[in-house]
Amino acid sequence: MKRRDFLRTSTVLAGASLIPAIALADNDLPKLSTDDTQASALKYTETSTTEGQHCNNCAHANGDLAADWVGCNIFPGKRVKGAGWCAVWAARG
Repeated sequence: MKRRDFLRTSTVLAGASLIPAIALADNDLPKLSTDDTQASALKYTETSTTEGQHCNNCAHANGDLAADWVGCNIFPGKRVKGAGWCAVWAARG
């Protein structure tokens, strides 16, 4: 095995070993408040009024998308209500 291949493989394996720890950490994140400055600016609401658009089917959502509260790339370090919505909603896929 060449040194370059070894380093590439080692990097991938090291990164993959962190995935379970990151996934478990999402459950410990605080829930986003509708009073949050960024949430207000992006019109975040915990109950979507737009048919077919919810946080749990948004491209920015991450983690267990079937859960009541999901991770969000727009609000890092916080969880959003799966049934919620904000102005940055984007279709998955």
